[in-house]
Amino acid sequence: MAAIARLTSRLCGIINNQIPKNYAPTFITALSNTGRQCNLMQTASLKTRVEWIPRKYNFQQPEEQTVIEDHSEAEDKLSNEIVGVINDQINQQSTSRLFAVVHLCGKQHKITDNDLVVVQGYWPPANGDKINLEKVLLVGGTDFTLIGRPILNRELVNIQATVIEKTLSHTKTHFRYKKRKQFRRIHFRRSEHTIIRINSITINRPIDKLQEFEGLDKVY
Repeated sequence: MAAIARLTSRLCGIINNQIPKNYAPTFITALSNTGRQCNLMQTASLKTRVEWIPRKYNFQQPEEQTVIEDHSEAEDKLSNEIVGVINDQINQQSTSRLFAVVHLCGKQHKITDNDLVVVQGYWPPANGDKINLEKVLLVGGTDFTLIGRPILNRELVNIQATVIEKTLSHTKTHFRYKKRKQFRRIHFRRSEHTIIRINSITINRPIDKLQEFEGLDKVY
């Protein structure tokens, strides 16, 4: 409504400026009154639209602060039972075949015993070197899984591997072509590969036993 009134008043003003007053004085007077009425309608509509009605919000503050416990007694009892079962399996060495996810040269690999892992790109270890994979994201078996935040403690899990071969990848073809430019280039590339064998995955100690000093050295 306000937009229509604004447009009508503007048209009335344009007509008043363009029509000579000696030709139609009565018509000009009528248009002037119409424009004035439109301005009054616009002002009234703006006044009614700008009115602000406050809302009432009831914020009730608690009389006393409530303490929410992270774990209940039933949850603590259940977690202790689960930890006890896992520790019994570790002490008796009755865990099933363990698997792990390790971070190696910028990539994650899911591994288990006697697996072969191909590491792409240059890697310093030579043939026959025995290494220890220390960036372990998780380790588990059939009955349980230990998840690191983000990695597990190196004193908890031990993963031994051996470098068995350093070779080159298959030949990769890189072809470049620009149409209507007589431009064609073809390149053959082979990247370095290192193949390692996973010898063993072991859990060294109970999962709820914390050492006095641990995790003080850096992990690269």
